[in-house]
Amino acid sequence: MKQVSINNLKAQINARIKQIGQSNIFMSGTFVRKSNNGSIAHTVTSKVKGKTKSIYISVDLAEEVEQWTKEYKKVKRLMKEIDVLAEKIIKEHAQKKKRVESQKKNQE
Repeated sequence: MKQVSINNLKAQINARIKQIGQSNIFMSGTFVRKSNNGSIAHTVTSKVKGKTKSIYISVDLAEEVEQWTKEYKKVKRLMKEIDVLAEKIIKEHAQKKKRVESQKKNQE
């Protein structure tokens, strides 16, 4: 496994945290645009206790709410990346500890 700098990983995490901090309003759920007999209905759907919940969105707010759901997806992706990097820090720390212990045994 390739050795990675823990400080480098922490810097990558901090960069993603900074991106999250620069995010605009975000909202979980899926933005849905349905055409119904010539009219268009906008909703945001999400799961609540295993059931689908829909919120009607008025036409004048639809574009803004759609951006909120896109922003949420971006924040969610960044949080997953932070999780992966944090796991790498944990694994690298354990490997570093093993290397140090191994070197001590070899010196004895």
